[in-house]
Amino acid sequence: MITHSAPRAREPKHGAVARVLHWATVLVLLAQYVVGYAMIGAEGVLEPWIEVAYGGDEDLLLPVHVAIGCTLIALVLVRAVWRRLVTLPPWPPTLSDAGRRFASLTERALYVLLFVTPSTGLALVLLSGEEWETGDRSEWTSPWDLLDDDLLVGIHVTCQILLLGAIALHVGFVLTHQFVHRDRMLRRML
Repeated sequence: MITHSAPRAREPKHGAVARVLHWATVLVLLAQYVVGYAMIGAEGVLEPWIEVAYGGDEDLLLPVHVAIGCTLIALVLVRAVWRRLVTLPPWPPTLSDAGRRFASLTERALYVLLFVTPSTGLALVLLSGEEWETGDRSEWTSPWDLLDDDLLVGIHVTCQILLLGAIALHVGFVLTHQFVHRDRMLRRML
């Protein structure tokens, strides 16, 4: 006797717009960390890229870093609005109440830090009164001297570390559910 298994019910997913915004944010954030790392004098792997693209001058990366940061702020704002407008897919049945609270808190932390981190960098460039080299013969002078640059750098770096921590928690949570609990949580965003 031949038995046929019932077709698997379609798994709930985030909509196409939410998935595109999510992965665009991932790519922009990855680019931002690479450029930021290169700006602080990356040794080794990024050096050849800086040499070819910018003649070895890391200072030329500041406008790129600022532009990527502004893009990230815009993406996060669009994502937050989109998140409010659409209905999310139901949670996997294997997800406990504590797991749902953890996922919600992590998501909120990510949204806040994805906005605050580049905003503190923008504040550093606009509100510190500092001069920034943007090449051999050019400088950018912050138009306002309202906040101490050391304070802003400290806040910016702290936010970067917190953001990396929130990302690690988010990715770890999803991968644990994908590969340990086998509830296919990752597929919701693919």
